[in-house]
Amino acid sequence: MRRHRQSLWTNRKLSLVVSSLLGIFFLLITAVLISGFAFLFISDFRLLRLISLIPVITGAFSGAFICGKYRRRKGLISGIVCGIIIYALICASGAIFAGRPTRIGKLLLLVTAGAAGGISGVNSKRPKSLRD
Repeated sequence: MRRHRQSLWTNRKLSLVVSSLLGIFFLLITAVLISGFAFLFISDFRLLRLISLIPVITGAFSGAFICGKYRRRKGLISGIVCGIIIYALICASGAIFAGRPTRIGKLLLLVTAGAAGGISGVNSKRPKSLRD
């Protein structure tokens, strides 16, 4: 008799945590790349405020996209929750390292990017390695 092993993506809480951590990983990678680009090529510091939003958007979008692509249902809700989890992690690290939490406007940005990523992930092509 075959054993049926459940996928990581069938458990909603675990899949949200894993995809949010992957989103934070992509955020950190993008932040390193953007900071290197800014160090080498940008001399006007007024652009840094806009450029610093790129890693936040890519992190939330990619984490929610992965969650939506592999869960294959409720992409909007999963993306919003993924954005909220990423905001909580950013807010906690901001309180620890900078001494103050991040602004609430970043929550709106993360939730919007997460919702777009979750919807895009659900509507994307089904992964070949996914088995329900």
